[in-house]
Amino acid sequence: MKKSLIGILLCGLSTSALASQSAGIFLGSPMSGVQYKHNDLRFSLGLDEFGFAVDKTFNLGTLTRNPQLNMGYTFVGAQYVDNHYDKLGIRSGIGLEVPVNQFELYGEVGPTLYMVEDVDVELEAAMGVRVRF
Repeated sequence: MKKSLIGILLCGLSTSALASQSAGIFLGSPMSGVQYKHNDLRFSLGLDEFGFAVDKTFNLGTLTRNPQLNMGYTFVGAQYVDNHYDKLGIRSGIGLEVPVNQFELYGEVGPTLYMVEDVDVELEAAMGVRVRF
């Protein structure tokens, strides 16, 4: 019995270690490109419109202590986009992440407050797929 429990725990630890990093592609507004996620930090690089973003993510199930919300997350971060003129902003939002085997499908939406060149708030969204490794 003890050996079975230890085996189950070790499998759970190895699965969570695999899930700590992922990389993939995303389509969105204002940019689409590639993304790397390490634990709760995300790094996005826009390829169609050059830009980059860094976000800190928070699991909604953990925040609310409700395991039914584990697929949901919220995020806050910063973004730079160069679409005809430089834009630097603070962004936040809410999203849904669905694990499928070694993949993560996700979609998110949220406002970005741009503060360079002019002050502007834009509602932005993205969806993508990442592979866990």
